[in-house]
Amino acid sequence: MITATQQQPLIDECKTMYETLASYSKKIKSFKSELYFFAPGKTSQESLVGIEHFHNQFHIQLINIHDLKHELKSHIHETERYPNIGHRIPHHYMKDKINRLLADLDKLEEDFHQFINV
Repeated sequence: MITATQQQPLIDECKTMYETLASYSKKIKSFKSELYFFAPGKTSQESLVGIEHFHNQFHIQLINIHDLKHELKSHIHETERYPNIGHRIPHHYMKDKINRLLADLDKLEEDFHQFINV
């Protein structure tokens, strides 16, 4: 049997992951602003394709972040509401999904800054 005390580190880690996702959401929104500042006057086909690509990616990633934040909130709620049920496997699954998304977002940031600085 798992006690509420044993669940608290999982809850704390989830709340940290939630804040990390929130900060990435702000970061993506700032990238969108950078893109809107960069885009006017760009007429080459390569520039237009890149602008469309990053605009779409930012939109998609904001949706992904929103969905994961919602899933994480549900996981936190379940863990707090039912402390005697094992939550380590769903927690590990959530952590893995978030780490993959963060790696993708870091790569997107790198690619975006490379694109606008060319």
